[in-house]
Amino acid sequence: MSEVIVTAKKRVKKEKPQESSTFTPDQKPALFMIIILAILLIVLYHQVILGGMVFQPPDRMTTLALQPFVQQALSQGIYPLWCPYVFSGMPSFASMLTVPMINIVDWSMRTVLQFILPRTPDPNFIFIYLNFLLLAATLYLLLRQQKISPLAASFSAIAVTLLPQFVAFVSFSHNTKFLSVVLIPLIFYLTKKMFEERSLLYFCLTALAIGFQLFRAHVQVTYYTFLMLGIYLLFTAVTRWRENRSLKPFLINAGLLIGAIAAGLLLSSVIYLSVYEYQHYSIRGSSENSGLDYDYASSWSFHPLEMVTFIIPSFMGFGGQTYWGKMPFTDYPLYFGIGVLFLAGLALVLRRDRKTWFFTILAIFALVVSFGKHLPVLYTPMFKLLPFFNKFRIPSMIHILLNFSMVILAAYGLQALFDYRKQLAKMKKPVITQSLRRYLFIFLAVVGIFLLFMLFAKSLFIELIAESRARMQPAQRELAYNNAFLDSFKALIFIAISVFIIFQFLRFKLSRSFLGVTLIVLMVIDFWIIDFKIINPRPPASETAHFSGNAAVNYIKKDKSHYRIFPVLDNKGGNWYAYHLIESINGYSAAKLRIYQDFLEETGFASQDQYGLNPFIANFWNLSVQEGKLTPQRKPPQARNQNQIDFHNTVLDMLNVKYLVINYLPIPDPGYQRVQHQQPWVFENVDVLPRAFFADTVQVMEGRETIFSYMKSGKFDPRQTAIVEKNPPFDILPSDRNRVRLQDFGLHHIRLNAEVFSPTVMVLSEIYYPAGWRAFVDGVETPIYKTNYILRSVFLEPGNHTIEFIFKPKRFFLGIWISIGTLLLLLIPVGLWLYRTKYKKRA
Repeated sequence: MSEVIVTAKKRVKKEKPQESSTFTPDQKPALFMIIILAILLIVLYHQVILGGMVFQPPDRMTTLALQPFVQQALSQGIYPLWCPYVFSGMPSFASMLTVPMINIVDWSMRTVLQFILPRTPDPNFIFIYLNFLLLAATLYLLLRQQKISPLAASFSAIAVTLLPQFVAFVSFSHNTKFLSVVLIPLIFYLTKKMFEERSLLYFCLTALAIGFQLFRAHVQVTYYTFLMLGIYLLFTAVTRWRENRSLKPFLINAGLLIGAIAAGLLLSSVIYLSVYEYQHYSIRGSSENSGLDYDYASSWSFHPLEMVTFIIPSFMGFGGQTYWGKMPFTDYPLYFGIGVLFLAGLALVLRRDRKTWFFTILAIFALVVSFGKHLPVLYTPMFKLLPFFNKFRIPSMIHILLNFSMVILAAYGLQALFDYRKQLAKMKKPVITQSLRRYLFIFLAVVGIFLLFMLFAKSLFIELIAESRARMQPAQRELAYNNAFLDSFKALIFIAISVFIIFQFLRFKLSRSFLGVTLIVLMVIDFWIIDFKIINPRPPASETAHFSGNAAVNYIKKDKSHYRIFPVLDNKGGNWYAYHLIESINGYSAAKLRIYQDFLEETGFASQDQYGLNPFIANFWNLSVQEGKLTPQRKPPQARNQNQIDFHNTVLDMLNVKYLVINYLPIPDPGYQRVQHQQPWVFENVDVLPRAFFADTVQVMEGRETIFSYMKSGKFDPRQTAIVEKNPPFDILPSDRNRVRLQDFGLHHIRLNAEVFSPTVMVLSEIYYPAGWRAFVDGVETPIYKTNYILRSVFLEPGNHTIEFIFKPKRFFLGIWISIGTLLLLLIPVGLWLYRTKYKKRA
C-alpha cells in the first residue's frame, strides 16, 4: 500500500500545473499594452475609424490630385515616371512627386485592407492605425531589451503614439514622414543588437529595416535616422575606449553600420538611383547650386523662446491664426508632454548611466540643430560641411529625434523611481535624497512661475504678441492668452499630482502599479487635450466637392488638342488641374527642376503680391484698399511695362499656353480673347504656338542671366529664333514650307512626322531633361539641344522624317535589378536562420 502511495506522489510531481485561462496584464503585458493602446487610438480617431470621416488637408489634396494621372498611366500598362500635368512636365518618380506601388510590402497591406474593408471611407487610415501599433510595439521591445519594466515601457510606448508632432503628420497627410518615423525604434534596436552580437543575421535584418524605411520615401527622416546611428556609433566608441583603450570595437561596429546602410541603400536603388540623378537637375542640388538656399532651408527654424511650449504648448499661440512665433506659420506646437519632460528629468537625477547619457546627448543635439538660423552653432556648420544636409529644409523636423529621446528617457525615469523604492525598502530608515527632493520641488516651482507669469503679466504677454510678426486682431490675441493661461494651469495641476503621488509611492503608501497607471492616465489626458485640437477630419463628400469641375474646366476639356493652361488668378492651388488631366505651367512640388524654377523666378508666374496678383495680371491692374475694400484699377497703357508684357506673351506662346484661367479681372490685351464667360473666366491665347514648331535662326548663348536678358530685351521671338547652349551641327535656313505634325503623344513617348525642305531646328515645347529623354530621327538617335532655356529641340536635314522622343531613364531600370539582387542576398541568411530555428524546435 505504501508503494502505491509513493508512486502516486511521484506521478503528481511529474504532472504539469494547468495554465489559467484567465487573462491578466501580468501574464502578457505587451499584449495588454497593445490592446489598451488600440482602444485609446480608436477613441482619439473615432471620427475617422467609426464616424466615416477622412483627413483632407491641403497636402492630402495635392497628393490626391495626382491619382488620376497614376491611374491613367497604369491603365495603359505604363509605370508613371514623367508627369506632363504640372510645371509643363517633370519627372514624377525621380522627384518623388508620386512613386506608386514601389514599396511592395506597404502596397500589399493597403490592397488587402481595401479588399477586406471596401466600405471604409479611408482604408489607408487603417493602415496608418496599424503602424501606430507597430511604433508602440517596437519601442516597447527596445525598452524591454534594456531591462525596463513592462509598466515603464508601456508608458513610453503609449506616449510615442500620442505625440502631437506624429499626430499632426497623420492629420495633415504627411504620411511618408510618419511611416518613416515608425521604423526608427526598430532600426535602433537592430543596430544595437548588431553591435552586440556582430552576427550576419542582425546585419541583414538591420539592412532590411533601413532599406524598408528608405522605401517609405521620406529621405529627410531617414537622414536623421542615420545621424542618430552615427552619434550612437561615436558614443559607444568613446565609452569603450575609456574602458580598454582599443579602437578595434569601433572599427568593427563602424564597418557593420556602414555596410548595413550601404546594403539598405542598394536595396532601395530602384528609388534612389533615380532620386540621386535627379537632384543634380533640381532645386535641391543642381550643378549651379549644390543645395537649397540657406534662408529657404532654415525658414522653419525652432526659436529658443519656443522651448516654453515644452511646458505650455499654447504659449506661442498653439498654431494657425493665433501663432505668433518665429516660424512662417505652423498648425501645432512641438510639444512632447509635461509628464514626459518631468520623467525624463528624473532619469538624469536617479539613473546617470550610459544609456541615459546617450539619449540626453541625442536630445540636446536634435534641439540645438532645430534652432537653425536662430542659434546656428550646429546648423550652419552642418549645412556647409555635412554631405547632403543642405538638401533638406525645415530644421524643426529633427524634433522627431528629440521626441524619440525624450520618451525613452521618460521610461528610464519611471524605471529609476521603481528601482529607487527598492533601495529605500532595504534601508532601516528610508530617507529620500536631497537631490531628488530638490528636483521635484524645483520642477514644480518652475511650472508655478509660468502660471504666475500668465496670471499677472497678461499685458506683457499681449504686448509680445503685438510686437511679433503675426498680424492678429485683438480678439485673437485674447484667445492666444486664454489658451496659454489654461495650459499653464493644467501643467501645474498635472505636475502637482505627479509630485504628490511620487512622494506617496516612495513612502510606501502607493503601489508601483498605481503610480505607473496614474502617470499614464495623466499623460494620455495631457496629450488628448492637444491632439484633439490638431485632428480635424471632414466628411468624404467634401473631397469630391473639392475636385468637382467648374465652368472653366468643363470648357477647357472640350478641346481635345494638345495645349497647356496658365491659372493666372483663381482659387485652385497646388496640382488641382492635374486631377482633371489638364496640363498646367504651374503646380506644386518640393523639388522642382532647377531650370523651371529659374523660369518661374524670371517671369514671376508662381509669385503673388500682397493682394494676390501675380506679375502677369499686375501688368494691367493695380489693387488698392479703398474704404476698407480691395478695389481694382486698370493701368493706363502709358503706365504699363511693355517689355515685360511682351516677354510674358512670348514665353506663354512658346510654352503652348492656349488658355488662361482668371477670376474677376479681364485681360485688356487683344492677344487674349474671353471664350468662357462664367466665373472663372477662360481667355484664349490667339497667338499660341503649337507643341512643336520651327525657328528660322539659331542663337548660341549660355547662362541664365544672358539668356533671359535677351528674352526680355524685346528682340526674342520663338518663331524666329531658337536659343541653344552649344553649337548646332549645321547651319539652318528659314522656309515657310517646313511642316511638322504631332502623330502620337504619350506619357513616355512622343512621335512626330516632319516634312523638311531646308535644314532647320524643330523646337518641341517640352521641358528639357537629359537624364531620361532620348530623341530618334528615322530610328537613329540624335542629340537633344537645350533650347530657350527650358525646352528641347532637334536639328533636321531636308526630307520626310519620323521623330520620336522616348523617356527611358537608365538608372531606374538599373535600380530595379540592384534592388532585386540585394533583397535576395539579404533574405538568404534570414531564411537559413528561420529554417534552422524551425528544425531545432522539431528536434
